[in-house]
Amino acid sequence: MMEHDEIKEILRAYAARPDVLDCTEDALRELRGHGDDLVPALLDALKDDPDEEVRLVVMRLLWEMGTDAELALPAMINSLKDRNRTIRIAAAGLAARSGEKAKAAVPILESWIGSDDKFSRVVAIGHILKIDPTSADELLPLLIDALELEGMAQLEAICQLECLGEMATDSVPALKRLLDNADSCVRLAASDAIHAITNDPVDSIKLGLRLLEADDWMDRYVACEHLGFLGAKAQSAVRRLRWAAIDDESEAVRNVAGEAFDKIEFGE
Repeated sequence: MMEHDEIKEILRAYAARPDVLDCTEDALRELRGHGDDLVPALLDALKDDPDEEVRLVVMRLLWEMGTDAELALPAMINSLKDRNRTIRIAAAGLAARSGEKAKAAVPILESWIGSDDKFSRVVAIGHILKIDPTSADELLPLLIDALELEGMAQLEAICQLECLGEMATDSVPALKRLLDNADSCVRLAASDAIHAITNDPVDSIKLGLRLLEADDWMDRYVACEHLGFLGAKAQSAVRRLRWAAIDDESEAVRNVAGEAFDKIEFGE
């Protein structure tokens, strides 16, 4: 019990930090030494701690722990009913990562589909598909329809389709239509999803090259990162990246273009 109390004090200390979103790895390194006591103590905090920030720290730690936290699945399913929306959404992702083992989560997630919260609806549909792929005939069309939403709900729909991979093949035509969206974040997310679903990087490369011609330096910066993530598949972009690394007016773009060039050419 003393061990659990010590872990909870560490959690509270991290939850109170202004950089709490950036210190998950630091917290996990500090807590790993508690061995087999760690996951039970985290679950106790998730269940009982009145501080929502502490419970959110627990969620981020469990996500970072991956398969080491499989014992947490029943608690994740229970957290789908938490009063805090962010915790509910985080719990859905953690539960869905267990695939078919998380079937008990499906009825709760199904209740979200009728919610007025568009983002939660999209999250629910995507995660049910991960848990129960046999629901694709019924639910995949709903996720494709969600591409017509705006803001974070639309981006989440794109992300969920990307995570589904080949299962989401029917979404490719709708995703291709988003390649001309006014929002560069939507365009990039759609191209990444198409690549993940089809394993064809052509659209991703074309979009990255197009964004390299943008007036906004941030668009050019993101384009370089985007092309770098493609690695050796983006060989056709090397010449343009080399030019950006030398001549772009933005130092930040020059630096990231050089990094992207190295990733593509040398795998660095």
